[in-house]
Amino acid sequence: MIRTLLALGAVCAAAAVFGVPAASSDVGPIQTQPKHFFWAPGQGLGAQASASSLTNDLVWHGGNAGPGAIGVETKPAVYLVWWGPQWASGFQTADTNGTLYSSKTLQNYLQSFFANVGGSSWANIQTQYCNELLPGSTSCVGGAGFVTNPTRQLKGVWVDPSPVPNDIIALGLAENLVDDPIAQEAIKASAHFGYDPTATYIILTPPTTIATGQPVYCGYHSQTSSVDGLGNPYRIQYAFIPWLNENWPGIGPTGCGMHFVNATSDAFGNGIFDGYSIVTGHEYAEAVTDPDNIASWQDGWLDAQGNENGDKCAWAANTSNITLGSHQYAVQPLWSNQAFDATGNGCVLGR
Repeated sequence: MIRTLLALGAVCAAAAVFGVPAASSDVGPIQTQPKHFFWAPGQGLGAQASASSLTNDLVWHGGNAGPGAIGVETKPAVYLVWWGPQWASGFQTADTNGTLYSSKTLQNYLQSFFANVGGSSWANIQTQYCNELLPGSTSCVGGAGFVTNPTRQLKGVWVDPSPVPNDIIALGLAENLVDDPIAQEAIKASAHFGYDPTATYIILTPPTTIATGQPVYCGYHSQTSSVDGLGNPYRIQYAFIPWLNENWPGIGPTGCGMHFVNATSDAFGNGIFDGYSIVTGHEYAEAVTDPDNIASWQDGWLDAQGNENGDKCAWAANTSNITLGSHQYAVQPLWSNQAFDATGNGCVLGR
C-alpha cells in the first residue's frame, strides 16, 4: 500500500516485556506510525497494485523495526470496536434501491465474518509466512515463527458509546503521529479487552461529515509505538474502518465496495455490506503479515513497490464470495508467494 514517508522520533529502547495489561492512562503520549491506506479505486495515490507488483513476490524485511517488533502475528486475533453512540442506539442505512437496513444487520454480518474466518482456506493463505528467516527471503522453507490459522479469532466485541469527532475521516487522512484519536480509541480498547500484542483492534465509526475535496480511502492499518508506565513497549496493531456506505463525493455510495460482488442484497447483508468484509478483511490480512513499522520502515512481508499482501490484489477481478459457517461473504484475494511461484498468479482465494 502507498506509504507516506513521515519520519518519527526515536522510540524509547526498552526491553520488550508483554503479558501484563496496562491501563490506558498508563500509556502516553500515544505515538503512531504512518498509516497504510486502502484507497477507493482511482483515489489517492492509487489503490490498485501496479502491473509490476503482480510479477514479483513478497519479501521478508527482517522483523526488527524497533523494540517490541513481532514481524508477523503468529496467533492472529481480532477485537471489533463499534465506536460512537449511534451504534448503541441503532440506525438505518439505505441500499442503492432505497431498501433500509439496520446497523444491527451490519454488526451481525461483520461479527459473523470474523467469528468464522479462523480456520478458513482464505485465512490459511497467510500461514506460508513466518518471522524467523533471513531478510530478503521470499519463502519460509526452513524458517520458523509461522502465522497460524486458529479458529475463533474474534476475541471480543465492544460498543463504545462515547462520541466520535465529527471530522474523524479527515483526521485519519491528516497522518497524526501523536494523539491520533483512532489510536487513542485502540489503546482504550486494549484497556477494555486486555493488552494483546499479536491482535488487531479494528475501530469502526458510524456515518459522519465528509470533508470536501479529500481523496476517498476505505480504511487503513497502523501501529502504536508508545511505552507503558513501566517503560515497556506498548505496541498494538489497529485498523480504522470509516462508514463505507457513504455517498462519497465523485464516486457515490458504492466506492468502498458496496455491491462489488453481489449485485442485489439479501436479508443477511450480502450486497449492501460487501465492502465491509472486503475492506476489513484486507486490513486484517495486512496487519497479520506486516504489522510493524517505525519511522516509515516496514519490517514484515511486502514487495519491491511497498505493497502488502492485500494491496497486490486490491479490487481484483476475482474478488468473490467465500462460505464461512452458514453464510457467504465477499472477500478480495490475497497474495500468495507459493501460488505465484507455481502458477504465475499470486492473487488467490484459498490455500
